[in-house]
Amino acid sequence: MKDTIDFIRSYYEFKGSVDFSKSGILPDLENIVWCMLMGMPEVPADERTSGDATVEAIDQRVAILKAVFVEVNGDEADEFLDQGMLTYDEAARIAKKMLEENGETSLP
Repeated sequence: MKDTIDFIRSYYEFKGSVDFSKSGILPDLENIVWCMLMGMPEVPADERTSGDATVEAIDQRVAILKAVFVEVNGDEADEFLDQGMLTYDEAARIAKKMLEENGETSLP
């Protein structure tokens, strides 16, 4: 339960930092990858040290980034939103692969 509350808190903290007046901008793959690797936005899994915490942190970041992306761009066409979602998924895949190659995690 605490993880859920902490995740929701992380979501609202990140959402509060986003400029909702700027919509219609697709995420940049490279920037998103680096944000995930640098720990932005902060998520509850960042506080854990278990072997899967790093991968879970990326998954939590993606969930937050996707949710805010859809909120900011809710008036855009479905194709636009789908393209953004795919970009976040690809960024997560790349970030996880980079962590694995660096020996920081092992993916299933």
